[in-house]
Amino acid sequence: VDEEWQGLDENVAHVPFIAERYSEAEMIKRSRSFYELLNKRRSVRFLSDEPVPREVIDNVIRTAGTSPSGAHTEPWTFVVVQDPDLKHKIREIVEEEEEINYKKRMGDRWVNDLKRLRTNWIKEYLDTAPYLILIFKQVYGRLPNGKKKTHYYNEISVSIACGMLLAALQLLEVNRRQLMDTVPWTTISSSSLQKIIDTTEYERRIA
Repeated sequence: VDEEWQGLDENVAHVPFIAERYSEAEMIKRSRSFYELLNKRRSVRFLSDEPVPREVIDNVIRTAGTSPSGAHTEPWTFVVVQDPDLKHKIREIVEEEEEINYKKRMGDRWVNDLKRLRTNWIKEYLDTAPYLILIFKQVYGRLPNGKKKTHYYNEISVSIACGMLLAALQLLEVNRRQLMDTVPWTTISSSSLQKIIDTTEYERRIA
């Protein structure tokens, strides 16, 4: 018997799937509306410090958690950071890594391509944003018996979840007077974060 199957409950009841059907006109309307919503998304680096209800953040993360994943392993961890001191420590780590990227790792072509976007390694918005959401992929999991559990396509699965998170956050833009803007960043190493964030040995930061 495969050890990964040991300790798993195979008697979980299946939930019947009932699909709601729409007319062609309604499908066109909905698809167009969704496109127009997401087409408004921008990678904004000047963020408001206006408070956001924590329940809002929890709900968008729940939305991301509905994402498909390899063998339904759900190999993601979302860490919400609100504490100003911790946000600043994260900013310091990010800026240290980003400066190395701009000056050594990325190369002249990459740096030149970024000039028109007017970006650099200074990330003051990491202090300003009410919340930072750190996203980790779980390269494997742990079974109740302590054995490793394989997480298939973990990076692809978490990447899809990141997209759903951004879409959920974009939805808030039309529902709030103040925009709920986002800027993804992917440059800091897991080892740097593990010094200040309590993660497991099988979690790797992805965004």
